Amino acid sequence: MKKGVYIFAGGVIAAVVISFIFYREITLLSFINILFLISGMMIFASLFALVAQGGFFDGISYSFRKTFAVKEMSREELEEMRPFSELVSFRYTPLLVGGGTLAALMLVCLGIFYM
Repeated sequence: MKKGVYIFAGGVIAAVVISFIFYREITLLSFINILFLISGMMIFASLFALVAQGGFFDGISYSFRKTFAVKEMSREELEEMRPFSELVSFRYTPLLVGGGTLAALMLVCLGIFYM
């Protein structure tokens, strides 16, 4: 939970800095736009890790290995290669929590903007 708070704080600081760099001012609309992009990327990355760690892409990567195998590799070497789900090994929960809270903050700011 602590990492999620750090990710949330870093996302807010990054949104303010990027808003100031690209728009040359910090307005509520520019903050909402940048916060949408940052939270969307965080949520997308965490959901991709969730799906990849679940083994969804293992069959696809195994079939690509069999199809495009190098001629010098034996069948045992192909079987010993790690599946894709073992290669994606970071914890996605803090990223999902941080991205979700940033999206919630963006929605609150959007509500304030349209009031």
